[in-house]
Order: sequence, then C-alpha cells, then structure tokens
Amino acid sequence: MVFWIYRRIEKLNYDWRKPQSMNRHGITMSTTWVVDSNCFIHLGSMAQDNLLEDLRKSIPQGLYVTPGVHKEVRTVRFQRWKNKPNLLDKLNPILTTIAVDDGQIRGLAEQIGERAAPQDVDLSLMVLASKLSREGREVTLVTDDFKMTTTSQKVNLGFTTCPPSTFLQRLAETGPNACKSRFRSLSRRTRAAEMRYAISRVNEYDIQAKLTWMVDSLIDGKPQVKQQDSTPEKSSDKKLIRALRKHLLGGKSKQSHLNALGDLPSICQPVSELDAYLDEISASNSVIVDEKYDHGIEKMSSVLERVGLGLAPLDEELAEIAHRAMAGHMYRMESCLAMLANMAGNVMRSRLHLSRALQSATLIDDRNAEMLATNQLGMLALVRKRWDRAAVLFETADRQAQSINNQRLTYLVCAGMARFLNDEENTAVKHLSAAQSIVANDSLQAAKDLFGLGKSMLAMDEAGLAIEVLDEAMECAIETKDEQLTEQLAEYLVLANNALTESETQQYLGLRKYLDDINSIESDTSEEFEEKITEIEQQAEAMSKPLESVVEQWTPVSEVLPPTDKFTVLRREVDDDGRTLIIGQHSELGVVGFWLPEGEFNASSGQNITIEETQVKVVSPPASLQTKHSISALIALKDTGKISFSADIEL
Repeated sequence: MVFWIYRRIEKLNYDWRKPQSMNRHGITMSTTWVVDSNCFIHLGSMAQDNLLEDLRKSIPQGLYVTPGVHKEVRTVRFQRWKNKPNLLDKLNPILTTIAVDDGQIRGLAEQIGERAAPQDVDLSLMVLASKLSREGREVTLVTDDFKMTTTSQKVNLGFTTCPPSTFLQRLAETGPNACKSRFRSLSRRTRAAEMRYAISRVNEYDIQAKLTWMVDSLIDGKPQVKQQDSTPEKSSDKKLIRALRKHLLGGKSKQSHLNALGDLPSICQPVSELDAYLDEISASNSVIVDEKYDHGIEKMSSVLERVGLGLAPLDEELAEIAHRAMAGHMYRMESCLAMLANMAGNVMRSRLHLSRALQSATLIDDRNAEMLATNQLGMLALVRKRWDRAAVLFETADRQAQSINNQRLTYLVCAGMARFLNDEENTAVKHLSAAQSIVANDSLQAAKDLFGLGKSMLAMDEAGLAIEVLDEAMECAIETKDEQLTEQLAEYLVLANNALTESETQQYLGLRKYLDDINSIESDTSEEFEEKITEIEQQAEAMSKPLESVVEQWTPVSEVLPPTDKFTVLRREVDDDGRTLIIGQHSELGVVGFWLPEGEFNASSGQNITIEETQVKVVSPPASLQTKHSISALIALKDTGKISFSADIEL
C-alpha cells in the first residue's frame, strides 16, 4: 500500500495544476503561507544555496511564523551551503514574525481538549493561521504534523494544511520558470523524508490516514476552505470594472468596454463629485470643521441617491461592477468624513465612517487602504480606552503593513501601548522588541514616524500618550542631529504638556518606563535630551502662570488680545448644564480658558481659534480650574457666536 501511495504521489507531480484560491467574490487571491519548524528543518538539510532567491521570486509576500519557530530552529544550518550558514540568518528577510497572545494559545488548547492539544509552538501557529484567515486571506499552514491537521479540522479554524513537500510542489507550479526544477527536486526529496518518517512511526498513529492526507494535499490543487461556494469572476467583468474605474477617474477607456458597460458610466458619474469635494478641502489651508462635515454628508447623500436610482432597475451583475468600480471613491470620501467627525469631537460617527471606508477598501483589494482604515479604527478604540480592541486592530494593521512591505513602527508602538495598558506586559514586550530593531535600523525615519503618531494622538486629545511618543521621537531626533525636527518636536511637546491633565498623568504611570526601551541612546545624547525636556517643561510651566493684569469690564477684543500668533485648542469640556470651557494656548498669553455658557461648540485638540470683533473680559481663573487645567486666565465673550474653530487639513 505504501509503495502504491508513493507512486501515486510521484505521478501527481506531473498532473498537478496551478492552484488558484479565491475570495468570497470569486477573485483570485495569493496564498498566505504559515510555516512550522519541521519545514525549515527539511530546508536546512536539503536546500541548495539558491533557495532564498527562489523564495523571494515565488513568494514576494514572504512566509509567516511565530517567535516559537525561531526558538526551535535557531541552531539549524544549511548543510549544503558553503560554510553551512545559520538558516534564520539567511531567511530572516522573508520571514514575518507575529507574536500570539498566550491567552489565545491556552484558549485553543482548552477548546480542542488538553490531551489532544499539540505543543505550544504548534498551537501558536494554528492561532496565527486562523487570525490571518479571519482577515479575509486564503491561508495554508505548512506542517507535516498530522495531529495539527486533524485538530484544525475538528474546531474549524478556517485554514487549510499541507505538508512541506506539497508546499514546495505548489511553488514549483506557481513560481517563475527558473525556479521550477529546483523546487520540484526539493519537493521530491522532502516527500521521501516525510514518507520515511511516517513509516518509522507506524506503531504510534494511523499511518494510513496520514499517507492519505499527504496524497489528498497534492490532489487538492487549491485550498478548499472558503471556496466551495465561490464562482470565478469572469475575466470580462474584471476588464469592465477596470474600464469603468478608469473612466470615473477621468482616464480614457476602450470604446468597446464603454459600449459593453451601457449606461453605467453615466449612472456612476456623480461619484466624481466626491473627488471634487476632496480636492476643495485639500486646497484649503484651514477649514471650519462642522461646515465641511455637513457639506460632505450632504454631498455623499446626493451622490448615493442619484447613483442608487440609476442602478435600481439593473441586474445584480451590473450593479456589482458599478459598486466595485466606485469603491475607491467611497473609501476616500468615508475616510475624509471620519477625519472631520473626529475633529468635531464625534468619535462614534468617525468610527462609523472608518468602518465603511474599510468595507470599501476590501472591494478594491487595496491592502494599503485597509491598513490605514484599520489603524484609524485602532486610534479611536485607544481614545475610548478600549485597550484590547485597539491592540487587535493595530496588530491587524501591522500584519497588513508587513504584507506590503510598508512602515510598521507606529502600529507596533500602538499595539504595545494598548497591550501594556491592558495589563498584558508579556505581549507588549514582544511588540517593543520588534519596534527596537526598526528604530535601531533607521533612527531618523523612526523620529519622523513617531512624530506623526504623537501629533495624531494630540489631535485626538490624548496628551498623555502623545507625550510618551513624542519623547521617544525627540530622543531619535537628537541622536540623528536633526535640529529642525528637534525644534518642531519641542513645539509640540510644549503643547502636549499644557494639554496634559492630572488624571492622564496618573493613568499612564509606568508607560514611560516601558517606552524608554524603544531607543537606546549614548550618555552624551541622553544628557542633551534631558536638558531639552527640562527646557520644554519650564516653557509649559511659564505658560500656566496667572496673568499680572485682568480686564473686568467689557472691552473690545482688539484692545485685549494680541493680534499676533493664534490660539490653539488643547481640550474641550462640557458641564452637566451644557456650558462649554475651551482650553487654548497662545504664545504670548500662555494657556487660557474660554468660558462659553451658551451655544454648542465642537472643538477638538489642535484646532485653531478665531475670535471676530466683540467684547471680552479677562479674569483670574478660580483655583479649581487653575489646578485642573493649569490656565493663566479665564476669558468671557459677550457674543459667543463670534468665536469659531478651524483645522489644518492633511488628506
């Protein structure tokens, strides 16, 4: 029987056809490979020195592993390579290593039963494969551990499995021509080793079941999970979608494609108005947030109504072509509305828009767009103190960044902070360790990335988190001798220190110690950093000292407030009676409070304050407000309708 199975497998090498996995829309997708330790052990003993280049060409997105795999194969060497180099040292550039929470590993062990559970490293790979699968990917776990296969099927984890030999055979079929023969030869040798091992364990488990699985893994030219109900999308439909998308963006499509689309180009044309709206915002130096948001909602409603009326009489196939062609426009518009809603202080509306943006991104298979939307959802969860949800979203964004070779430092830092604040320090440290290597590789880029993250956190009224991130950015900037960036960071750190409340100071105790390890600096740089931070804290303190003079009578604003520089919103508070206190910072006046007892004022951190001609009073703040907000004065407006808030927009 064993001989027959082996011959059958060999024959399948010649009959096997190129696998194609498809998503729920029937669109061909590349496989995401999660690889266990045994596969790397096989490669170490059999692979030639052209393996790395062959894998780069065949799997641009690389291979996925967990930290446990690194530990298990840390001593494995390439036996057939010159000087027998360490396997991990050579393959590290194509490995994406993702830490898995210990709690998830324990949860899976309990789900499948402790006696049936594989080792923890195997469980971590199963958790990772399942997690990637839930992101909409077609995932295959490469393992010759038959127990992992049967266990995953038992609890329906959403991924397929195959032994290393089948993995290599698939690469032989799908990779570049130059790699085919080498992968095919390596697959045969690996399969022989797998068979010998299986036969040697004949008394320990059902060998027939395992050998059958090995055969079936080759017979299945494509993963079966999530594909059984899929219908491949017609190539003509793909062409029509691309043609319509190009037309809506102002490009020129083939007339034959336009003819085939019928009335769709004219029906979908209103979505171009969304891009015009976005161009208008981009061209503005500053916008009134509420006005622009309301205008955007009105524009979106009008566009959707007109397009919907046009699509309603058409069949489902044509409607799907239209929706997918318009998805890019919808993604950009929803992302903009999310930003405006957040600036106006409406977190829930912002989350709704970002969720819609993410949905649209999936229709255009744009991993970068999905990554950005997921990250923004993570930021909103962070603002709402939903640490666990925030961590999951940032970790997802990180995996998406890795899949497209994008910058991932900010996602790692945010995920680590969220895990730390959720009392998951072990997982937080894993994220921190990955962040450290990125910072060490390029401190200047790290400073810029962390600066952007700090500004985003400050704009979302998270001064406590912003300070911690900006501190690390400052270390990197000083280390790289970038004086301009250092001064820009100092300006924002003064702003963040003034925006910091006492409760935030207490809440984030311990976070600084955790983040301090992101970047290791020399003693001379450390001294320069400490001097700069002391200077910043002194500037912030000076801005909160009470004003020497007050204006107790109604006086024209032009006679009281200096015309130079601008007020910047630090935070907004609304009491139980609906009265608003806006805390703002001015380069001359320092930190002041605007007392607005009437009206609704949607202002968020980082917005600009403009006061038109009216009368004002300037008085010393009550002790309670001075202590809580560190304000130097309290300003009242006779006509509260004369104050407005605008924002600098970066799309």
